[in-house]
Amino acid sequence: MNWENLKYLLAFYRTGSLSGAANRLNVDATTVSRRLGALQTEIGAQLIEKSANGSLELTAAGLTAVSHIETVETSLDRLTSELTGARLAEEGIVRISSVPVVNTKILMPQMKRFAEQHPGIELHLASEVRNVSLTRRETDMAIRLGRPQDGGYNVTVKRIAVLEHAAYGPAGVTTPDLPWIMYHENMSFLPQARWMAEHLKSDSDRISSVRPSDLEGVIEAVASGLGRSVIPIKIAETDQRLKRLPDPKPDLLREVWLMQHSDQAGLARMLAVSRWIEEIFSH
Repeated sequence: MNWENLKYLLAFYRTGSLSGAANRLNVDATTVSRRLGALQTEIGAQLIEKSANGSLELTAAGLTAVSHIETVETSLDRLTSELTGARLAEEGIVRISSVPVVNTKILMPQMKRFAEQHPGIELHLASEVRNVSLTRRETDMAIRLGRPQDGGYNVTVKRIAVLEHAAYGPAGVTTPDLPWIMYHENMSFLPQARWMAEHLKSDSDRISSVRPSDLEGVIEAVASGLGRSVIPIKIAETDQRLKRLPDPKPDLLREVWLMQHSDQAGLARMLAVSRWIEEIFSH
């Protein structure tokens, strides 16, 4: 059986589309389609079918095939690590996924120091609003702001920090009654958005007409002088454009969790990166 064709099926499963698989493998969608057709002919079973809404999805046979392919992939990774000494060497690529603000405000400022200490490790940061799947091997590590609800037996999950929050306004602005910058209704599930919705109900609590859809947008709105908002202290303190306000004092905590593949946890590069991330969040 052609292993190269199997990799195309795996890429389709992990990205959910021909175009996504093509981007991951640096080929065009026609090549992906041709490879998958060749694989189906070779196996003698239909692996992909068109759903009722017109999109392509794996059949039961396709899902079974993917499960076995991932087992083979893991075994090959382990074999390569043992034979090349990569398990003990701090070198290779580590893909990290998190929300954009964690990457830009917390990880990026520390990357120069990491690169100097670990020159053989290449960090790929993916800024994702959605929770990417470790089970589908979409990433090597994921930093989640909240207890993970997914994963499985082959995913290691560890709580590495608890984020405290405070009210922040723009630096250099002394106006005490700036309007509050709330979140877009699509992000009302965020802990800080819920806290503000519950606690800012008096007539004196003016609400800004600007409602960003993410924490980065809130930070930029505050820094621009449009108002004040509740922001995680760990993130806000990295931005000199923000000023911490004495009141209110939100009784709000948000957990930070680090997820990674159990079968990769012992690799030297993964240990170096996980220690680096934990160190960052511990200060």
